[in-house]
Amino acid sequence: MTLEQLRVLCAIVDQGGFRAAAETLYRSQSAVSIAIRNLEKELELKLFLRDQYRPVLTDEGRSLYEKARTVLSHANEFSVLAQHFSMGEEPELRLAMSAIAPVERIMDVLNQVTEQAPATKLTLLVENLNGTMERLDDGDVDIAITESLDDQGGYEYIAISQVEFVSVISPKFPFDGKAAKLSERDMEDSPQIIVRDTSRHAEKRTVGVLKAATPWVVNDFTMKKRIIASGMGWGRMPRHLVEDEIKNGELVMLSSKDFAPFRVDVKMVRRKNKPVGPVAAKLWLLMQGLDNPTSNVR
Repeated sequence: MTLEQLRVLCAIVDQGGFRAAAETLYRSQSAVSIAIRNLEKELELKLFLRDQYRPVLTDEGRSLYEKARTVLSHANEFSVLAQHFSMGEEPELRLAMSAIAPVERIMDVLNQVTEQAPATKLTLLVENLNGTMERLDDGDVDIAITESLDDQGGYEYIAISQVEFVSVISPKFPFDGKAAKLSERDMEDSPQIIVRDTSRHAEKRTVGVLKAATPWVVNDFTMKKRIIASGMGWGRMPRHLVEDEIKNGELVMLSSKDFAPFRVDVKMVRRKNKPVGPVAAKLWLLMQGLDNPTSNVR
């Protein structure tokens, strides 16, 4: 059995006859007839009733016709996928992205890339702190989107955004409506909610943790925000993740000089001198236009 025989079978049914199928397939009618006879001989059953003006499928033929359509559809998908790969596009694009990154804006760019390379599978790992660069160094991903790039040797990077961190508490928190005046000393006896570093073997890292505070460690910023909003502690959050909650009064900013907002640069990083495929190269190029960044190679 061949794909060509299945194409002939489907063409006869879809076009309503042997002659129309032959014209569609640019083959002689005799060649179409021979293909079907050979297929029937191989399968040891009749596909068509030939005692009528137009060929009519037998019950077995009708079932096999439906299967043939599925097989031909899968074969076409296979050919398209192979064509994409033969053009050099990667089977998979692997990214590690920091949980603080402005994901909606980055997804706009990723959407452009994946629309142009539909055969390339996207794997996106969300990490915290040193976890992103560890994934890159371990070879788990091709590109890291991270705020953690202390040693720039051996890396190429593009600054794609700045993320502002603000300190927030819940109105349920016992601060007597004086959030603007609260100092670090005032908060030392209150739990500080922090997100754990997801690195597995690199040195764990923390940012903005008060030395005298009791830290409560959570896995992600969503849980961190929920705990803070419940009134059980306070913490520093990327502003874009709590903007709505601040506006609707669900969270309140600590705004004394001890809790002044600070900014961190988010960069897209790849290893120097490591070849990348055209899909990764396209992503790199499009990311350079995000937020008018500057690019650096050091």
